[in-house]
Amino acid sequence: MYLEAVSVCVGYSDFLAEALQFNRPLFDRWLIVTAPQDEETRDLCHRHNLETLVTDDFYRGGTDFDKARAVDRGLQQLSHRDWVLHVDGDVVLPPHTRTTLAAADLDPQCLYGCDRVMVRGWERWARLKASGFLHAYSRSHHFNVCFPGTYDVGARWADLHAGYAPCGFFQLYHRDGAMRHGIRHRRYPAYGHSDAARTDMQFALQWDRRQRVLLPELVALHLESAGAAVGANWAGRTTPRFGPPAPQARPGRCY
Repeated sequence: MYLEAVSVCVGYSDFLAEALQFNRPLFDRWLIVTAPQDEETRDLCHRHNLETLVTDDFYRGGTDFDKARAVDRGLQQLSHRDWVLHVDGDVVLPPHTRTTLAAADLDPQCLYGCDRVMVRGWERWARLKASGFLHAYSRSHHFNVCFPGTYDVGARWADLHAGYAPCGFFQLYHRDGAMRHGIRHRRYPAYGHSDAARTDMQFALQWDRRQRVLLPELVALHLESAGAAVGANWAGRTTPRFGPPAPQARPGRCY
């Protein structure tokens, strides 16, 4: 199994710095798509030798944040020789991801998604890492799919008529399901959108319902700096930075 991944990261380097520690070993190739002005993401990718595509496509035509256009630009750069994953830069995948995918007998004609746990705040993320949850499958819980207590499970997108569709934080597909005669016929809807809303669903709905499949073996972790309304960052980052609290200055001493 050859697995290529693409992630958009603009103003999300604080999340990507955490996610890459877990995700990078899982991918044979990982392309990060960012904007010219995002120096932090570019520096982070340079330090970790991550392949980067820098583009103004996010804002072409005066759009607030055309994520889909940038995703499609990133997908254009991949070889599509086997499996392709669009994954958000603030999503952490468990270490057993490759083993699970190899054992899942994946259908090349299907689009796959997974569930996610919402990890809100640095302190909760630090506790979850220390708990060993991410490595549970390699020890005593290899026969269970576990959701950590006190953490919210992210919603699935499921329409009463259209059915389940994998959300854009994790969309896995094979070249045979997206290409015909060497040309991608299932592309991200890269035009006519001013922000990051809806386009992941429009992409997913290009597969028929029977070809949109949930992978229950995988539980991703979606990092958030704080609780926020749905769509808070769809037109660009508005939520606080993600990281440990700044150390408090010690009171001065007089002699």
